[in-house]
Order: sequence, then C-alpha cells, then structure tokens
Amino acid sequence: MIGLILSEVILFVVAALLGAGIGWYAYIVMGAQRRNEAARDIEQLRAALTEAQVRRARIS
Repeated sequence: MIGLILSEVILFVVAALLGAGIGWYAYIVMGAQRRNEAARDIEQLRAALTEAQVRRARIS
C-alpha cells in the first residue's frame, strides 16, 4: 500500500517537473521571438526616421 502511494507521488512529481520544464522552454522561446520582433521594429523605425530627416534636409 505504501509502495502504491509512493509510486503515485513520484509520478506526480515527475509530471510537475516535466510541465515546468516545458513551460520554461516555451517562455524562453517566446521571449526570444518577442526580442527579435522588437529589434526588427526598432530598426524599421530608425530607417524611417533617417529617411524622413534626409527628405527634410533636402527640402530646407
């Protein structure tokens, strides 16, 4: 009886650890994707600002 309870406890602990590991991996992957998108957006905004500044300088 004790062995059955112990095996269930071990099963739940393993399941919890696997779930935490998968969640952590998903969090890291999504964070990297967010950082890449943000860097791409910033680069696009910088390019647009530079282009606008050049056009404004040509007009002046």
